[in-house]
Amino acid sequence: MNSKYHSTLQKLLLESPSNRNLYLTKRKVRIENIIQNLNLDKKQIPTIHIVGTKGKGSTAAIISSILNESNYNTGLFTSPHLTTVTERIRINLKPITKKDFYISFGKIWKEIKSKQTKLLGGTSFFEAIMILALWHFKNKKTNIQIMEAGIGGENDSTNYINSMLTIITNISLDHQKILGKTIEEIQKNKSGAIKENTPVALAPQTKTALNIIQNKAKQTNSSLNYVPHLIKITSRKTTSSYQSFTARTKTNKYKIKTSLLGKHQIENISLSILAAEILNKKNYTISKKNIENGIAKAAWDGRLQIIKKHKNKYFIDGAHNLHSTNQLIQSLKEIQKNNFILIYGASSGHLYKESIKALAAISSKIYFVKSRHPKAIPTSNFIKNIETTQTSFYQYPNVKSALKQLDNQNENILITGSLAIVGEALEYLNNITPELYPYL
Repeated sequence: MNSKYHSTLQKLLLESPSNRNLYLTKRKVRIENIIQNLNLDKKQIPTIHIVGTKGKGSTAAIISSILNESNYNTGLFTSPHLTTVTERIRINLKPITKKDFYISFGKIWKEIKSKQTKLLGGTSFFEAIMILALWHFKNKKTNIQIMEAGIGGENDSTNYINSMLTIITNISLDHQKILGKTIEEIQKNKSGAIKENTPVALAPQTKTALNIIQNKAKQTNSSLNYVPHLIKITSRKTTSSYQSFTARTKTNKYKIKTSLLGKHQIENISLSILAAEILNKKNYTISKKNIENGIAKAAWDGRLQIIKKHKNKYFIDGAHNLHSTNQLIQSLKEIQKNNFILIYGASSGHLYKESIKALAAISSKIYFVKSRHPKAIPTSNFIKNIETTQTSFYQYPNVKSALKQLDNQNENILITGSLAIVGEALEYLNNITPELYPYL
């Protein structure tokens, strides 16, 4: 069975578009054609579309958990995965089975590789998985689906699916070669996800970025639901295993307890509460208890995840830019006072120099590593650019070798820099066999 699954992944990878310019310029018409030809546009499943820089996956998981508590059959599409491609496609929070993965793939293969599709630039790995998710959700008769954007908003593959609600998480500098050099340019790209007459739930933004979103919402006649204006947070308490707080909206008072740690998760939870209240206005039935229980049960690996094993305590987070790194450091200071041994790696396109400098301030040692990701940065690049002389640093060929070196040391170990690094750490700590082509 697994051999069929792996051969499916190989097929997908071998069929990547060769003409990138054609692929990009014809993306909209190509995706719309595929959706139409597979009859996925007929009685389309109501869709929540999530865009942003940070917090998309956490927010998607929280909303999915709330909808699951409310007895809705919910499809969830996210990216990237940590250890297994099947993580990207979930129904009621459970990943698609490998059997269902290759069976669904067989149903869509003819269309995504058709002559017409190739003439329109061909499908990428991400697009194919997205189409597979849509097919699977329809086949399993889901009645609502959550689609997380990959990169960007306006030109992201997920943006060509009609949506009833747009959620925009925090925006920060990331993927600048693709999206723009400033937060404002990136925000203009993300705001392109706002559809006509479609409500928007919006996380806190810079003043300029907020103006961009407000203008876009006005142009599209879309109601804007801005977290700082609509939700007040009080009575926050935090420990190393949970945080609790009270969230007040115009209509309700929610008592929240969650294993998702860090102040930034309060933003994601607030977005999810607003989303649930908006859905109630659209004739969904989501009670106050559903919301509280859904948040309490929500989990999302690799986001300030804490694992105790090999006599060590591991703090695992996919922070990959300065903004998310600073959020991580702030969260760690709330729950852990001691210095860390840092295991760090990054992928190209990430501005790692300032992140390393910030992390060095809370680290006694730094172990630089290189993931299996094809865009992983060599450890020698980190050494060349390191500015601290206060912290000892070492190079290891991979995450596993660094972790093995630290087994049974009774240390606090921080693992961060990219989700690829996080995924390989989880493979080692949870005894997961590495998957074929794991990072795409």
